[in-house]
Amino acid sequence: MTTPSETIKPPRPAATVVVVRDGALGIEVLLLRRAERGDLNSGAWVFPGGLVDAADRAATSFCRGIDAADADARLGVGAHALDYWAAAVRECFEEAGLLYAREADGAPLVLDAARTERLEAWRGPLQRGERSLAALCHEEGLTLAADELVYFSHWVTPVGRPKRFDTRFFIARAPQGQVSSHDDGELVEQLWIAPAAARTRA
Repeated sequence: MTTPSETIKPPRPAATVVVVRDGALGIEVLLLRRAERGDLNSGAWVFPGGLVDAADRAATSFCRGIDAADADARLGVGAHALDYWAAAVRECFEEAGLLYAREADGAPLVLDAARTERLEAWRGPLQRGERSLAALCHEEGLTLAADELVYFSHWVTPVGRPKRFDTRFFIARAPQGQVSSHDDGELVEQLWIAPAAARTRA
C-alpha cells in the first residue's frame, strides 16, 4: 500500500535568471517561449533557467565576486550554494545566448567575431550535456561573473504537481555588448517587455 508521503515527488534543484535591461520607456525583462512538447509547460513564456546539473559544481571554481561561504549564507543552505549560480549562468547562456563571464584577469568579456562564433558552438553541446561550463571556461580562459547575478527569491513547486522544482531566482542586467537569442529548440521565441505589460498579458 502506498502512503501519501511516498507519492509526493521531491522538488529538484533549479536556477532561473530574470534578465533586465533599460528600454525606451523603462525597465524591460527577457521572456522566452517554450516549444510545444505536449506537457504543462508547452508554449509558456518563461525566464531563462532550468535544473542544476551535477557538472555545474565543477564550474563553481571559476565563479568570481562571491565565495562559497557567502553563497551558502545568502541561500541559507549548508553547502554548495554556488552550484545555483553556475547553473543560472549556464542555463541563461544555453537558452538565451547571454554569457555572464569575464576574461581570466577580470577584464570585460571580449567578443570579437571569432570568439562569438566559438561560444555559439558551445550552446548545443552544453544543453545536451555533452560539454560542461567548466570546460568552456578552461578552453576560453574565462571566469564566471557570479557577482552580476543578485539572488532575490526562492520558490518551490506545490505538492501534487507532476514536476516539482526547488528554484532559486536571480536578477541580472543584460551583459553589455551581447545580444539575446533563443536556442530555437527548447525555446522558439523571445520577447523584451515591461514587467507591467507582461503581467497584463498573463
